[in-house]
Amino acid sequence: MKRIFALILSVLFILGGCSALAEGADTKGTGIELTVYTNSGSSGRDEWLKERAAQDGFTLAVLEDGAGAIQQRLIGEAANPIADVVFGLNAIIWNDLISRDILVAYDAPSWASEVSEGLNDPNGYYYAIVKQAILLAYDANQVSEEEAPKDWPDLWENEAFHGKYESQIKLTGGTTRNVIDGILTRYVDPDGDLGISDEGWDAMEAFFANGTPVEDGVDLYAQMVNPDSPVLMGQMWSSGVLQYDEQYGTSTGVAVPEVGIPYAVEGVGVVNKQNDEAKQQEVLNFIEWFGSAQIQGEWCEQFGTMPANEKAAEKADPRQVELCSIPAQDIDWALVAANIDDWCEKITLQYMQ
Repeated sequence: MKRIFALILSVLFILGGCSALAEGADTKGTGIELTVYTNSGSSGRDEWLKERAAQDGFTLAVLEDGAGAIQQRLIGEAANPIADVVFGLNAIIWNDLISRDILVAYDAPSWASEVSEGLNDPNGYYYAIVKQAILLAYDANQVSEEEAPKDWPDLWENEAFHGKYESQIKLTGGTTRNVIDGILTRYVDPDGDLGISDEGWDAMEAFFANGTPVEDGVDLYAQMVNPDSPVLMGQMWSSGVLQYDEQYGTSTGVAVPEVGIPYAVEGVGVVNKQNDEAKQQEVLNFIEWFGSAQIQGEWCEQFGTMPANEKAAEKADPRQVELCSIPAQDIDWALVAANIDDWCEKITLQYMQ
C-alpha cells in the first residue's frame, strides 16, 4: 500500500509540475481543508500560518503540541489518520515515523534544491524548512557574560546557579528532549543503564534536583522578568530568542559550550493517508507553497527563524545567523533514537520533582 500511495503522489506531483502546480509561492490552494500537525505552532505561528495560507487559497486546521506529543498522536492514529501534513519535529522523530510507515515519500518540491546540503531526507520522506539551535539562554540584563554559565553542567555543579534555572515538568517537547540528548550523550557507556554511565545518571539527577520546575503555561521569559521568580536562565530554541526579547525587553545571552550545541532540523512530510486525488494534490500544493523561499522568508521575518532554504536565509536576522553559527555537538543520533523514550521514562520516574 505504501508503494502504491507513494507512486500516486509521484505521478500527481509530476503532472502538477507540468500543468496545474505552479512553483513555490506562486502555487495556490483550492480551499480543500488540510489538517496540519506541528510542534512549531506556538507563539502565534499557527494563527499566522492559517491566515497567510488563506490569502493564497489554502484552508488549514492546525494542531500544535510538543514534538513527542505529536509523534505519539500520529502513532496512535496510524490505523485511521487525521493529519494530512506534519511539519517541525526533528530527525529522531522523522526516522521513527518513517520506520512505522506513518509517512510516505514524495517527489522533491521545487525548493528542495535551495536547502542547505545534507538537511533533506535522502529518501524523500521529508524536506527541511528550519534550523533550530538548542540553547542555554539567560537574561543578560540581569546576568553578565562573566557570571553566566558556560555549559549545562555548570547549572548543577555551581551552587550559584541552583534554583535560578528552569527545569521541565514534561519531557514530550522536542527542545527538552534535545537538551537531554545533549547532556546524556556525553556519558555514553555500553555497559551502563540504557547505555549511559552512572556518572551521567548522577548528572541528570542533579540537573533536575537543583532547578526550579517550570510553571505550567508560563514561558521562560515571563519567569525571567518576574521579580518574584528566581529563574534567570533555561532552555530556548534559537528562533524564540528574537521574539521573546522583543516581547519582554530582555537581552538574551547564550552559553557556547566547547562541545557545541544540539540542533533540531525541522522538516515537512506527508502522512500516509487514503485521501482522494484532489486532496492529495492539495497536500503537494501546500508543501510547494510553504517551503518556498518567499513563504519561509516571511516566516523567518515574522518569527526570527533560521531557514534551511538558503534563498530565504538571506532575510534572516543577523542575530539569528549568529546563534545558528555555534558549532554543532557531535551526538550519536542512532543511540538517541534507540533510547530516548526509555531515558525520558527513567528521568520522569526517578529524578523529576
